Amino acid sequence: AFDNTTMFKASMSNSFDGSGSTSRDETMTASITARVVEVLPNGNLYIRGTRQIKVNNEVQYITLSGLIRPYDISPDNTVLSSYIADAKIEYTGKGAVSDKQRPGWLMRLLDYVWPF
Repeated sequence: AFDNTTMFKASMSNSFDGSGSTSRDETMTASITARVVEVLPNGNLYIRGTRQIKVNNEVQYITLSGLIRPYDISPDNTVLSSYIADAKIEYTGKGAVSDKQRPGWLMRLLDYVWPF
């Protein structure tokens, strides 16, 4: 008699072992002039400001927006960033250094098509 139960055997094993870590520490100190864009019904102020800095043909932009309370404005007409609610701070740049930090078009395409 023919026994076909042992004719085909298959096994499969899959395992993954990985680890990773990341660390980032940044400090930025700047003074930015901002304008009151809107006065809210409760008296709080929505502010927005941009600062442009050009160094060696590299243009850097700092943009700030958020909500402040009128009584957080100091006598010298300044507000610490820690007093800005819903603060949005962007630091971007354009120029040779910034261009080199951005992946090329082929790498961006490969990351889109095959993100592994």
